[in-house]
Amino acid sequence: MHLVQHRAAEFGVRGVDPQAVRMNLGAAVARKDTIVSGIHQGIYQALEYNQAITFIHGHAEFTSPHDLRVDGRQLQVEKVILAIGARPAPVPIDGLEQAGYLTNKEALRLTEVPASMIVIGGGYVGVEFAQMYARFGTQVTLLGRAPRLMRKEEPELSELLAEILRAEGITVHTGAEVLRAGRAVEGRFVEARVGDERQRFEAEVLLLAAGRTARLDGLGLEQAGVEPAGGYIQADEQLRTTAPNIWSLGDANGGLMFTHRATYDGPIAALNAVKDLGRSVDYRVVPRAVFTEPTLASVGLTEAEARARGHEVKVGVARFAHSGRAKAIGQTEGMIKLVARAGSGELLGGHILGPHADILIHEVVVAMYDRGTSQSLARSIHIHPTLSEVVKAAAKALR
Repeated sequence: MHLVQHRAAEFGVRGVDPQAVRMNLGAAVARKDTIVSGIHQGIYQALEYNQAITFIHGHAEFTSPHDLRVDGRQLQVEKVILAIGARPAPVPIDGLEQAGYLTNKEALRLTEVPASMIVIGGGYVGVEFAQMYARFGTQVTLLGRAPRLMRKEEPELSELLAEILRAEGITVHTGAEVLRAGRAVEGRFVEARVGDERQRFEAEVLLLAAGRTARLDGLGLEQAGVEPAGGYIQADEQLRTTAPNIWSLGDANGGLMFTHRATYDGPIAALNAVKDLGRSVDYRVVPRAVFTEPTLASVGLTEAEARARGHEVKVGVARFAHSGRAKAIGQTEGMIKLVARAGSGELLGGHILGPHADILIHEVVVAMYDRGTSQSLARSIHIHPTLSEVVKAAAKALR
């Protein structure tokens, strides 16, 4: 929709009135629900067909390290793997509950495009939903507490992403401390300290996207001997908790809270619990992505992180503006930055803001997995014209 509204003529498309293009959010949500339902059905069918699995649906609570109560039914267990996930973290903002707000879960269920939205949070969820609803036609104000959006990513890339969002009409405030929220005549209001100034923002809906925490409530973890740490499950490198017969995986352990990290943890926890193999997790090469347009994707260390750990580093940068493929598809914004050891050339990190960055980052992931060097990227033949040539260009720049 965004492409048709703003760039149809550039691509030679005629006969389309950009002003007449509208988002049918109800139809989009219905399609999303159908896809998600199909995925869930496939998972549950796989559980049902596997005769080694007894699937019980209900609320489970520990009564001891070896006893579970599931909706009143007592089960005795030898070993347990926790895959309890995370939920939006509570935020101590005066008046927030009275104002009423959406989380990302409710925001994916709306069937009408709101006229305006305030997004609290400048991380993955906040940035993705801000751009998504802005492109649907919502007037969006994004309030991030950190000095910049996506504060753990490479500054050049996150700051460029903020510029792109602002150019699309999103009001972005960083360094914004939200002080109070409440009901307004036409929706909700938020008061925040932005710099030295206290400002008031009003919108139809309020989206809270200020972090996530483990789902620890009501599980009886204390009776099980599972100790939390900072709102998350305390687990060692073999994913064993403080209870010797209980393992934990995924978001509940904190750190990089992504589905692909949880699917990586799963087999390790299972092999350690069932076969006592003693395998350890290695999070050195866990990719991450924020699905904006352009996409921001990263793996490994930023330049600042690498230097803080005592590495002598060199960096290589390449821009999509110089790519023939990027020009052809009309997506030339963004850049790639690679970080490597100064002596050996071993890749320590890769950071991409650009078209299909979530796909391109895997070229760096594979190179880093066995501690590969930038030379393997720089010397290998890349198909022309492709976006992957920009990865090669960044590797060549490291030399």
